[in-house]
Amino acid sequence: MNETLLGDQPQEPDQIDPNKNYLEELVGEGKKFKDQETLARSKFESDSYIKILERRLDERANDYKTLKADYDSRASLQELIEQAKQQFTSSETPNANEEKPVIDSKQIESLVSSKILEHETSRKQTENYNQVVSKLKERYGNNYQTALKQQMDALDLTENEINDMARNRPKVLYRTLGLDQPAQREDFQSPLRSDQRSDSFAPRVQKRTWSYYQEMKKRDPKIYNDPKTNIQMQKDYIELGSEFEDGDFHRI
Repeated sequence: MNETLLGDQPQEPDQIDPNKNYLEELVGEGKKFKDQETLARSKFESDSYIKILERRLDERANDYKTLKADYDSRASLQELIEQAKQQFTSSETPNANEEKPVIDSKQIESLVSSKILEHETSRKQTENYNQVVSKLKERYGNNYQTALKQQMDALDLTENEINDMARNRPKVLYRTLGLDQPAQREDFQSPLRSDQRSDSFAPRVQKRTWSYYQEMKKRDPKIYNDPKTNIQMQKDYIELGSEFEDGDFHRI
C-alpha cells in the first residue's frame, strides 16, 4: 500500500520575488521568448483566449440555468397534478350514514390535461418571444426598440398586438416586419469609369463573429463544442478585435 495518513500534500505556489528580473530570465536567445515582441504577442493571445473561455463558461452557466428552470417548472406542474388529484380524492370525514363521494376519473384526466396544456402553451409562448427578440437584435442590434417602434407606427400596430404576435404567431410577425427577408442593402452605384477597377477580386465572405458562432451552436452543437472550433474562435477574435464582440457577447 502506498497511501499515507497525510495523503498527497498540496504544492506550495511559487513565490514572486520582487527583486528578480523576470524579463531578463524569460526573454533572450535560447530562452522561452526570443524577444519582447514575441513575449507581448504571447500575452495578447493568452488574454484573448481567457476572454473567450470566460464567455463560453458564462454561456454554459446560462444554459444550465435554463435547464434548471425547465426542470423546476416540470416539478411545479407535477405538484399541480398531485393537488388536483387530492382535490377529488380527499374530503371531510363522512358520517356513518353518509355515502362516500364518487371519484370521476374522466374529470381528473380533464383537469390534468388542462394543466399540462396550460404549461406547454406558456412555455411555447416564452420560447417564441425570446426567438423574436433574438431575430430583432440580429437585424437591428441590441437597441432594436427604435427601429421596431418606427415600423409599428408605419403599420399602425399597437404594442399589445406586436407582443401577442411575438408570443403566439411569430412567423406572422416576421412577415409583417419583413424579418423573413434578407436585410436590404443600399443600392450600389457604379463608380465613374476613371475610378473602376480592372482587376478581379473574390466576393466578400461572412465574418466569423460571436453571432456567427451562436448560429453554429443552434445549427450544429456538436461542431460548436469541438475543441477545434474554440481554437478557430480565438483566432477570429484576435483578427477582428472588438468587431468580434457583436450580438449578445456582453450579456451575462
